[in-house]
Amino acid sequence: MQVTAPAAFAGAADTAWFLVQRPHLFHEARGRALGSAAFGALWFGLAVTSLAQRRRPGAATLALAGTLAAGNAALLVVHLRHRIAGPRVFGAAALSAVALADAVRRR
Repeated sequence: MQVTAPAAFAGAADTAWFLVQRPHLFHEARGRALGSAAFGALWFGLAVTSLAQRRRPGAATLALAGTLAAGNAALLVVHLRHRIAGPRVFGAAALSAVALADAVRRR
C-alpha cells in the first residue's frame, strides 16, 4: 500500500490552510509566507510525483520526500528551540517522515 501520496496531500492541505488563515503574512512577514508557500509546493510536487510513479518511486519522488523530511525536521528544531512548537509542526514532521519512509520502502 502506498502512503506517500496521501501524506503529501495532507501536508499540502495543511500548508494551504495555514496560509489561507493568515493572509496578512504576505505583507507583514513576506519571508515566512513565501517559505510556507514553498513548502506547500514541495508537498504538492511530492503528491504528484508519487501518484505518477505508483509502483517504484523515482529519483524525483525520493528527492522531494528527503527535502521535505529535512526541512520539516529543521522547522521542528527551530520551533522547539524557541518554545513555540505546536501540533502542526509535529504533524508536518511526522507526515514527512512517513512519506520518506514509504518512498524508500517501495524503492
